[in-house]
Amino acid sequence: MKGPSVRHPGELRWETNLLAVVTLTLTGFGVMNCYATGTYIADWEVQASQQLSGAIIGGIAFLLCAYTDYGIWRRLAKPMFYATLAGLAVLAVVAVLWHRKKAPGFLNTLFPLRLGAHRWIYLGVQIQVSEIARFTLAAYVAMRCADLGPRLRRFGDGFVPVMGVVLLTVGLVGLEPSVSMAIVLGAIGALVIFTAGAKLPHFLPVALMGALVLVAILTLDPVRANRMDTVFTAALEGAPEKDQACQSLIGLGNGGISGTGFGEGTQKLGHLPLAYSDFIFSVIGEEWGFIGSLFVVLLFGLFCWLGFRIARTARDTFGTYLATGLTAAVGVTALFHAAVVLRMGPTTGLTLPFMSAGRASLILYLLSAGVVVNIGRRRGRPARTA
Repeated sequence: MKGPSVRHPGELRWETNLLAVVTLTLTGFGVMNCYATGTYIADWEVQASQQLSGAIIGGIAFLLCAYTDYGIWRRLAKPMFYATLAGLAVLAVVAVLWHRKKAPGFLNTLFPLRLGAHRWIYLGVQIQVSEIARFTLAAYVAMRCADLGPRLRRFGDGFVPVMGVVLLTVGLVGLEPSVSMAIVLGAIGALVIFTAGAKLPHFLPVALMGALVLVAILTLDPVRANRMDTVFTAALEGAPEKDQACQSLIGLGNGGISGTGFGEGTQKLGHLPLAYSDFIFSVIGEEWGFIGSLFVVLLFGLFCWLGFRIARTARDTFGTYLATGLTAAVGVTALFHAAVVLRMGPTTGLTLPFMSAGRASLILYLLSAGVVVNIGRRRGRPARTA
């Protein structure tokens, strides 16, 4: 006879319920702003319908994951990650061949070049593999750390194998090239490994190597060097009308305290490229003002706080590490997006979780949030054996 489930003393149902409310609020607010931001685009109706369908499909994925024991992701972590790694490897090879002008023309159909990078695989629909890697890497590293246990504190047979996988993923994404996404993935992996008990000194050689590589990329690549230059030069030097970061700040300034009104922003009318994705937070600041921007910041802060609280009281180590990784994926990406919009970092292609246009990205974020909710719901319940 099956006995009643024992609840963890620290379990608070309001955490999981509130996390679900925050997630759905971010999604709804994001869909609404994407709709208003894209009205000046020729195919804005198509984009709006895609975002709405992404919210619906993602909502279904959220519910399914919220009520499916998260232990399934431990069993699927390895095949999912290996498939992701294979996709990243193919894209890296295509990017290198294209750079050397040795790539056959048909490759650009299967692996389209957009915004100077090979980040997508076209199989009827465009798939950005690095977006999927945010989830699969978090799941795989969580699984490996849980399996290693105390051995992770050893450098040679604990830390190195797991961190090596993270660095391999980061390197492949960097070759696309997508430096910002590579940094995000590295941060996710490192945070999960640190949470699992790895010693801080073990990270020092990795951090030093990463810093040297990043400096080399940002200084030797003329495009990225110019982007860095916009961060450190005066806002009105040169041609500000061509500077996305300057236009972003102008939009935020236009918003003032209460904003220009929903749908009434002007920066999205050709002044700010990719306003519906890469600079959606600037549009929110212009149309909803400081109050609206603060509301969004508080929502993301609340999401991360709840996610890490759930991770701290998960029923097992895998749940702790998985919730940490998935929560960090949202928090780190949102920080990068805000830094670009506020001209505190070089312009990247990172979108704002739950809010920027992108159907596949929205679905994956909602799926991830559903998994974190399930980790919270399962606290105090015994883990299922495979």
